[in-house]
Amino acid sequence: MVATGVESKTTRHRIGDRAVSTVYQMAAVGVGMTTANYRGSSVGLTIVPVKVTFGTLLTTCRPGLASLYLHPSAHTNPGFLPLGFMLCDSGVFGGPSCCSEFFVMTMSSPLSVVGSLRPGSSRPKYWLKRVGDIRVLKVSGSHYEMARQHGELLKEDVASGPIPYFRTFVERTLRRAGLGPATRLFWPALEKTVGKKVAQALPDFALESIRGLSDGSGVPYPILLGGSTMPDSLMWVVARLNEYGGHGPAVAHRMALGLGCTSAIAWGSGTADGKMYHARNLDYHGVKSWPSSKAVIFHEPDDGYRFVSVAAAGVTMGGVTAMNEAGVTLTVHQHMFTDRTALGGIPIGVVGDIVMRKASSADEALAILEQYRPIACWTYLVGDSKHKELLCFEENPERRAALRLGPEDGVFGYANIYLDPQLGASEVNLYGSYWRHNHGRHRRANELLEQQKGQHTALSVAHVIGDTGDPRCRIRDSIAMVMTVGSVVFCPDDQMVWVGTGEAPTSRSVYEPFSLTGCDHHPQTPRLAVGTDEPKPSAVAFEWYRRAYVAYTEDGQAETAQTCLFHACELMPNQALYHFLYGVLSLKLGEWAKADVAFDHALALGHPDPERVASFYLWRGRCRDVMGQRDNAIRDYRSTLGHYADPPVHRAARKGLKSVFSARAAKSVHPDMGLADVITP
Repeated sequence: MVATGVESKTTRHRIGDRAVSTVYQMAAVGVGMTTANYRGSSVGLTIVPVKVTFGTLLTTCRPGLASLYLHPSAHTNPGFLPLGFMLCDSGVFGGPSCCSEFFVMTMSSPLSVVGSLRPGSSRPKYWLKRVGDIRVLKVSGSHYEMARQHGELLKEDVASGPIPYFRTFVERTLRRAGLGPATRLFWPALEKTVGKKVAQALPDFALESIRGLSDGSGVPYPILLGGSTMPDSLMWVVARLNEYGGHGPAVAHRMALGLGCTSAIAWGSGTADGKMYHARNLDYHGVKSWPSSKAVIFHEPDDGYRFVSVAAAGVTMGGVTAMNEAGVTLTVHQHMFTDRTALGGIPIGVVGDIVMRKASSADEALAILEQYRPIACWTYLVGDSKHKELLCFEENPERRAALRLGPEDGVFGYANIYLDPQLGASEVNLYGSYWRHNHGRHRRANELLEQQKGQHTALSVAHVIGDTGDPRCRIRDSIAMVMTVGSVVFCPDDQMVWVGTGEAPTSRSVYEPFSLTGCDHHPQTPRLAVGTDEPKPSAVAFEWYRRAYVAYTEDGQAETAQTCLFHACELMPNQALYHFLYGVLSLKLGEWAKADVAFDHALALGHPDPERVASFYLWRGRCRDVMGQRDNAIRDYRSTLGHYADPPVHRAARKGLKSVFSARAAKSVHPDMGLADVITP
């Protein structure tokens, strides 16, 4: 609903599915209103100065249509002019009592909807404001209405946000993984078969949410439905590839599925004040799209507890990272390399949303989780602040395992590795760098939590998820990854949540405080600051690495990525993986001399993991092959075989001894920028 200009004119507005003609002018005729004490700042209005000194009714309307009025707060604050539309239930305007809905608008050009008031309410039922780079919105009502409000308030951000992005990113990844032009055939076939079955399992409230988001944002329903079902659909496809021996494609598709996460939780005996602090990183491939549309969403559903979710534009449900008014927190972790998936279950994000609306304890959360069978493999971490208890609920379609921890346990860290032995047996190490990084994050989080057990605060757990790992390698076991696009710390005892700002890794930033009690930003509570003590060269070098990731993975610009990595290597010449990644990109681009020097640097520096060193030898050997130095290449392949290595690296070295690595093959190399490796060498 948009109006333009500030002088007398006639304009048309759309309210729902009705078009309304409204004449408005600058006037100074008083209208009795009961909302004169309504303050624009309390609902996130952006008010533009206009020289008007009193509110006025500018038109009357037929029942169900709109009247435009100037809000009488202009009388008490002459420099400002909030503007509003009333949906009238009677034919003649007579103040707020006759209005079914009030749309708050601001006098700007063009004007835009900011929120909506219920009759007799001093606060809107839905609204949007900005706190730094965070979109903060309140939605309420039915599932359809909350999603529609979300879409209306974040219309532009939804269209460019993670859900549409995820779909296009997966298409690009499938093309890189070897499907090429066949992606155009595979993708629709996947949507019509597997995607359709996943969608059929969505409960009515989830479908209503997707429909509401589409109606509010204007993004076509099929696009949003496809983006919502693709994570589970692709998990099923990858599991089938694993099951039937297609390990190469399965590992390559990991890039399209990558939801890594780290949670660090302290409570009871683990904290200085006995309160619960639940910190979480979301590691996701939308390194550009997710932080640029990050959102804190206050939900007031008709059928359950109020809750706050931390997500991004277009993510309407609270089933991944959330906290409710009953003191229950929720974070979700994904498990990648397993063949245990089955269609017919409930997609990710849905059950967690039910937990947020219905559970007031870990017991109630467990009862809900046990009712639903998943499609893929997940872990739910549920904090219960009232009983000082943590539930770790691990599952695949065939097995569920619940680990309960009480007040005396005090601390718990989790990454993406099952703790239950039987579930753990279903995971396969198909990509060594990913597997080692998972173990490294899990180990590192628990070590840091144990070091300060009994003293933890919101700030200390924020430092855990902001940890950069082994100083010898910024990537090896860092919790703060290049793909860390969302970071939060919940304190359910105080109904507070702190949200990381800025670009990835968002866990090394300033965290803004928000209150679920007040459903708003809470500047009275101190911010949390993590990473401020990092040496500038290290921080700037990592930012160049992040830019390289975005340039290659999201924008498809290998040359730009190579330039960014050159700057990272200059600033931090002791980081072997920066040199290695620069070398791989140079080899791909046909700049073989640069690649050779980069691989020399990586080998001279070495690495804590012998598997990485073996990979350095392999790629230098391949570089020397394309340079025509066959004898040197053979020596490097033999050195690769002489080191402990991941099986695909040894296989590639044995192949290199038999045949020359070609320039054409070099051009087709696709590095995994997130872990600075090549998934299928």
